[in-house]
Order: sequence, then structure tokens, then C-alpha cells
Amino acid sequence: MKTRMTGQMRLVLSLGALGMAGLTVTAAALSDSATVLVQMDSSQNRFDLDVAGNYSSEASTWEPTADSWQQGNPDAYRLLIGPGQTNVMSPGSSISGRIAVRNNSPRLAGLIELSILDPQARGDVTDPQTGNFQELFEQLIFTVKDGDTVIFDHVPATQLSPFAWNAALPAGGIRVLDVRIEMSPDADNRWQMASTDVQFNFSGVTP
Repeated sequence: MKTRMTGQMRLVLSLGALGMAGLTVTAAALSDSATVLVQMDSSQNRFDLDVAGNYSSEASTWEPTADSWQQGNPDAYRLLIGPGQTNVMSPGSSISGRIAVRNNSPRLAGLIELSILDPQARGDVTDPQTGNFQELFEQLIFTVKDGDTVIFDHVPATQLSPFAWNAALPAGGIRVLDVRIEMSPDADNRWQMASTDVQFNFSGVTP
């Protein structure tokens, strides 16, 4: 986008009598204008987030690569748990993995917030044939670390709340989180076939 600015200056010079009789006061005026073009480029001011994650046996040493990233705003990193999925849990079991967020802005830093959600909570709905519960999310316990900093320390899913970092993530910056999910040992066999879609939602604003 180009913005056109036009400026004008006016200079007035006054000459008084020079001691000669009959010399009148004269004035000279100078007027000019100039055109200034200002280039406004907003392409470097976009703000966007990418996400990636790994819950394989190599998760403890995983680091995101160029092809790991996917759109993270407004999408989320999703972890499916339950029958037919890679990750299946039973009372007292746990799974561990890593999740990463990247500030994909060319220029702008961002204040990032993490929310762990169940987007399709089914409450205490049961299978009409077996009587087993279908929803697993509320039986899960979360521990999340950002390096040596513990964000959530064995927090039950029902007590989770959004977490916001105080320090802005610079343009191109990456945070890698270690996430451990446990299933409550107090859950009985009625949750054996339950499932859930755990979503790690990252949102951000420019400071």
C-alpha cells in the first residue's frame, strides 16, 4: 500500500527602508511543493502459530523438524486415546510424549497461552449394551514441563485451567513441552473401553 503525502512550505522575506528617501518596503515570497511516497508493507507483520508432537517410543528425545509442523491456530494438536488408536490406557497406566509450538511470524513476538481440552465431552454416557463409560478425559491426570519449569504437576483433567507464559515467544521461536498423561488408578474396569480426543490448544497475541 502506498500513501501519498504532499507538503508545502512558504518563506517570507521583508526588506525595510535602506535609508534612501522614497524607497518603499518590499516583500519576496518563495513557494514550492514536493510529493513524498511512503511504502507500507504489512506482509512481515502477520502472526501465526504452528504445532507438532510425538507420542512414539522415541518421544523423549524428539525434536520438531521442518516437516513436523502443522497449522496451530485456530487448529490444535490432537491426541486420540482409546480402542483402535495407537494410545490405549487402562487404570494406573500412563503415556509420555512431547508437544511443540512455534511462532511462525516473520517479525512479531507473541504471548502464548496453552489450554488442554476435551472438545466433545460426553460426561457419564455409557454403552447401552455393556454399561461401560464412553468418555475417558475426566479420568486423566496431566503433568506438563517446559524444560525445567513444571506447568502442570499431576493435575486432574477436571482441574485444568489455561496457562499463559509471561515471556513473549520471539518470531521464529519454539517451545517444546514434555507431557505425561496418567489414567487414575482409582478408575475401575468400566472405563476400559472409554476413549477421548485430547486437544492441546495454543493461542497468542502480540504484546
